[in-house]
Amino acid sequence: MPPNNHSTPKDRVLQGLDTIPVDRTVEVSLRDLMFVHQMLGEFVQFFRQPTHWPNLDAVQRFMGGRDTGGGTEVLFEAYYERMRDMIPADIDDAMNDTSRFEHPLPPDYFVEDWSSDKE
Repeated sequence: MPPNNHSTPKDRVLQGLDTIPVDRTVEVSLRDLMFVHQMLGEFVQFFRQPTHWPNLDAVQRFMGGRDTGGGTEVLFEAYYERMRDMIPADIDDAMNDTSRFEHPLPPDYFVEDWSSDKE
């Protein structure tokens, strides 16, 4: 559990989504959407089973580098290339502004010393 002065991944993902009307839609490339879906599926498949990541080396092998075909490469392609055209201009502007979709508390992985979080 993160300290009270940090946000959880779920907190960060949900930040600002309630400001978007439920019935607002976008039209996207099915191929790009499937790329993002398949990329998320690879991350779920890897991280759902702790035996897939018994140590940091295993995670680093899965993530790889920018040009290795690993998790980092497909994550960056999904986020910075495939999804870029899916986001309407007003939402993109709001994301760049950071006040609407950026959680006010830093993520829990910014904690430098987890030992102080022990109960």
